[in-house]
Amino acid sequence: MNWDDIKVFLAIANTGGLKKAAKVLGMHHSSCARRIQALELDLAVQLFDRLASGYELTQAGQELLHKSEQIQQNFHAIERDLLGKDLRIAGDLCLTIPNGFACHLLMPDIDAFLRLYPDIKLKINMTYETQNLANRDADVAIRLVDNPADSLTGKRITRVNQSAYASTEYLAKHDLVNAPQTCQWLGWGQASKHLKWSQKAKFPLIPVRTNMYSDVLQLAAVQAHTGIASLPCYLADGVPGIERIPGADVSQGPWLWILAHKDMKNNIRVRTLIEFLAKAFEKHKAKLAGDEV
Repeated sequence: MNWDDIKVFLAIANTGGLKKAAKVLGMHHSSCARRIQALELDLAVQLFDRLASGYELTQAGQELLHKSEQIQQNFHAIERDLLGKDLRIAGDLCLTIPNGFACHLLMPDIDAFLRLYPDIKLKINMTYETQNLANRDADVAIRLVDNPADSLTGKRITRVNQSAYASTEYLAKHDLVNAPQTCQWLGWGQASKHLKWSQKAKFPLIPVRTNMYSDVLQLAAVQAHTGIASLPCYLADGVPGIERIPGADVSQGPWLWILAHKDMKNNIRVRTLIEFLAKAFEKHKAKLAGDEV
């Protein structure tokens, strides 16, 4: 049994489809199909029912999935253990970071890190999705979370505070108090959560008419005079043509953490990056708090 075939099997089982699995693995879907066929021939069992809705595990597939996940977890644990003992300030290192921090705050600091440690090959995954540090989807993660998982270790930096923003032009053309239906909030996520925004509570009659799942995208929309957005202060304060809406104050945001898996805490590259980023964020604390207006 070929472990590469098992990795394809796991990807299909987790995504439910051949093309989705191929995208995750960086392979062509026809190659994935050939590997699964080869695995089924090798084991003399059918692992998936090929349905119009996708690939569904058979009973034999369910049994193999359980065993394969155990093997995969053991591989990852061995890999983390070995890497955790690596004392070289050289080699590969993956950082996952939200778009706003990468594009509007930390890029000069990241450039300084690369110049300071030229033997580190840094891969940056710019995303809001939570990357799996146990599976080494990333080595270090910058996350906005109040309570990280027990399997993680790192540094809690500060809270990332927020306020409500619109363009000066938008506010000149819209009356938030007397004509709220002519205005709009830019939403993010479930509608029920919008009501919990402290700034929206001051303008309850202004509707949420769109969803944009990125603070960087929302900032661009505010600059295009599209509507009002609840944004991190570090992202919107000081942007030409953008201001806090009348009566808006600073609301407490989530905690900013720099995290790694506990098995990687002794890895010198991981420790070096965490310490470097912690010092970088310290320089930006006033901006993160919303004190630089």
